Amino acid sequence: MKKIITILFFLHFIGTSIGQQASYYFPSQTGFEWKFKAIPLDSASNPINDSAYYRMDKFESVENYNGRLADIVQIKSGPLDSILFQPYQDSLFYSTEGTIGYEYFSVRNILPFLLQLDSLGIDTSFNFVDFFTALQNWYSVYRFTSGVNSEYNLVDTNVTIASYPITFDYAGKRLQDQTISTVLGNFDCKKFLLQWRIKAFTVVTLLTLSDTIWIAPDNWIVQDIIPGQYIDNLTFLGVPPFSIPGLDTRLTDEIVSVAVKKSVPNSFVLEHNYPNPFNPSTSIQYAVSNRQFVSLKVYDLLGNEVATLVNEEKPAGEYEIEFNAESLPSGIYFYQLNAGNYIDTKKMVLLK
Repeated sequence: MKKIITILFFLHFIGTSIGQQASYYFPSQTGFEWKFKAIPLDSASNPINDSAYYRMDKFESVENYNGRLADIVQIKSGPLDSILFQPYQDSLFYSTEGTIGYEYFSVRNILPFLLQLDSLGIDTSFNFVDFFTALQNWYSVYRFTSGVNSEYNLVDTNVTIASYPITFDYAGKRLQDQTISTVLGNFDCKKFLLQWRIKAFTVVTLLTLSDTIWIAPDNWIVQDIIPGQYIDNLTFLGVPPFSIPGLDTRLTDEIVSVAVKKSVPNSFVLEHNYPNPFNPSTSIQYAVSNRQFVSLKVYDLLGNEVATLVNEEKPAGEYEIEFNAESLPSGIYFYQLNAGNYIDTKKMVLLK
């Protein structure tokens, strides 16, 4: 009886130890694919269903990347009817060691927000894009044996902006484990909260960017929610009130087959460009439901026209055009489609 108890205890210990290893949560074989539906959230975190898009990730390879052996995941995003045919646009980098999951921080995800801050001219001697670019590195983001609700610091740095002492910190926290229901079934997940915080005088929190992530065994990230928010307490820095959109990203089974596009669309459509951010070129798709004179132009953040992509009569159909911005500086740009009474404008980000 004593031997049986000892064996059972040993097996339980081994199972628990394996479950705490970060590699236990990442897919073991390259080629693994994730299919997500991403729904933007407004400043009150209400879903904006009309702006939903799809994302596909693929575990492509294991290679050395900036000092660590990295699991490299290729990603692409776009509308449902073209996501399967799009090329992969970017990559994410993860690394596991013992009970810690590392992630390579890149400014890509927050670049539009940083460019928006720089465009305000808060302090000409301080550049938000350059500051966060310097922070690009590996961070021990997912600590699987960290105490529940115990915060751990990832970045803590001080700068002076517009004569005010400002602190930027990046922190993680393992929340209570949670079982979630997905289109692939139920997963017993590790749950993490990641936060970028901006503070004045080291104690007054001005802005918090939160990201809640669910990680499932052999599947890695299966759900990711970033709440939207309205910011109105940065006026002392010369920043007017603004909204930060959120994003609710979950596994989907909608990307199983994509119908062949109709040769004659029933409405005018301007799609989101991809890739976005881009360097130096990106593709823009649009549809014309009847013969019209079509104008597709690109403008900078100040409203200056920087490129004319289309300026001619087009028959009904679906079109794709490439925009090459090799001669333009990094920044936020807008592209606008005019066709008859139809006008639509979308935003894109050039990052060099």
